[in-house]
Amino acid sequence: MRVGVTGHQKRAGIDWDWTRIAIGDELAALTPPIEGWSALAVGADQLFARIVLEQGGAIVTVVPGEWYEQCFEGVGLATYRELLAAGREVTLDNPRGEEAFLEAGIAVADASDLLVAVWDGEGAHGRGGTADVVEHALRRGTPVLHIDPIRREVRRLSAEDARS
Repeated sequence: MRVGVTGHQKRAGIDWDWTRIAIGDELAALTPPIEGWSALAVGADQLFARIVLEQGGAIVTVVPGEWYEQCFEGVGLATYRELLAAGREVTLDNPRGEEAFLEAGIAVADASDLLVAVWDGEGAHGRGGTADVVEHALRRGTPVLHIDPIRREVRRLSAEDARS
């Protein structure tokens, strides 16, 4: 089963310990093998990829463009490189900017049988945010597992939940 991820990189109030457990429990309930699709952004993407690997799954990284590594620094960069080397890579040919991040999110959603959204449920702050990727997935009929790291809630979304 192909499972993609979209989610917060940073946001005040996120309970990352609870989020790790919620993602792990949800992935463990799926029928293996799991192939996790991610852009490996800092935060939810990297956490998800690590959990997929810990549970014996494989990861596929969608890289928005050859320039993408320049978006990372410090521990985030080291983790990106480590996770990138642990799986397979699909590199898009996008110029820098919000549109590139949106295209990567859409590629993850389009490749997925299920999209995990680690998200507060609020609108995107700029083009290509989690809300945009969730909306795209729901419109194309991909089920979304909404893990709200602020309210500590997990719920499934379907096409009926898409905004008109």
